[in-house]
Amino acid sequence: MEKVFIPYDTIRNNALKLANEVYESGFTPDVIYIPLRGGAYMGNVFSEYYKLVRKNERPVFYAAVVARSYTDIHKRDNVMIDGWTYDPQYLRNGDKVLFVDDVFDSGVTLNYLVEEIMSHGIPREDIKVAVHDYKVFPNKRKLPIQPDFFCEKIIIENEDEEKWLHYMSHEFAGLTSEEIDKYYSDDPEVKDILKKIVK
Repeated sequence: MEKVFIPYDTIRNNALKLANEVYESGFTPDVIYIPLRGGAYMGNVFSEYYKLVRKNERPVFYAAVVARSYTDIHKRDNVMIDGWTYDPQYLRNGDKVLFVDDVFDSGVTLNYLVEEIMSHGIPREDIKVAVHDYKVFPNKRKLPIQPDFFCEKIIIENEDEEKWLHYMSHEFAGLTSEEIDKYYSDDPEVKDILKKIVK
């Protein structure tokens, strides 16, 4: 499996471009939900963008949901929601919702979250999904909710083409000693810390 390292500034810049694309499409969310933890870095950029483009208008509410379908690298579990910082029960008829996340892989978690919002009376056309990386598996069953906006589309025809995306903005798990030397050597203190904690 190929491992792809994505620098934090690439994610920041792409998130800004993506936020602008969503805004210019005419979709303005009332609430941005970010699934923690992957969506946090991108979500912060989106939140800052909307603070500026809507500074004299009703603010876009920024919220998080703790949801997980991964228990570890390459292991899946059932989707679990541990909590929302803005409970969907408070959404009103006519509210528009935007989910922002780092990657759409299996799509299980985002499909579950979108369906949860829909169960509170928000129609699918008022919910959009924006991700940095959109993995497409042509030979696997496609879930009903797919990203509406994305930065990179990665088509994976078979398991040999699978890519492990390593977001340098927030991921440390799975690093090898050689990768730490290669990608984190610009700050010796960071490199030493990572070598101590990453096993």
